[in-house]
Formats: sequence, C-alpha cells, structure tokens
Amino acid sequence: MNAYMLFTDVYGCMTGDKADHVTLGPMMAKYIERMNKANDQLLKLADLIAKEEEKAAQIDSDSLFAQIGG
Repeated sequence: MNAYMLFTDVYGCMTGDKADHVTLGPMMAKYIERMNKANDQLLKLADLIAKEEEKAAQIDSDSLFAQIGG
C-alpha cells in the first residue's frame, strides 16, 4: 500500500517534461517493482492456503471409520 501511495504521489508530480521522466522514472519503476513483489507474495500465500484447505477437506475413510468405531 505504501508503494502505491508513493507511486501515485510521484505520478501526480510529473508534468510530462522529459526531465521528469529522467529523474522520476527510475523511482516509479522501483515502486512498481515493489508492488509486483507484494502481489506475487500474496498469490503464493493464497495458493498455499488453498492447498491446505484442499487437504483438510479430503475425507480419509480409515480415519472416519476409526472415529465412528472409537
């Protein structure tokens, strides 16, 4: 979120002048890269959670019979 706020702040300062692109462009690229890394981490986390939920949802018949009989 911080990278997004910084990006929008820098973007708002740009006037379209070539000098703005030279000085602010690399900074904006770093902010976009940081946002991309954060998105990738969120996607990986969501994938891990989905896999664990899928494992938890699977019914093991031996375990089920043991719980009924136990």
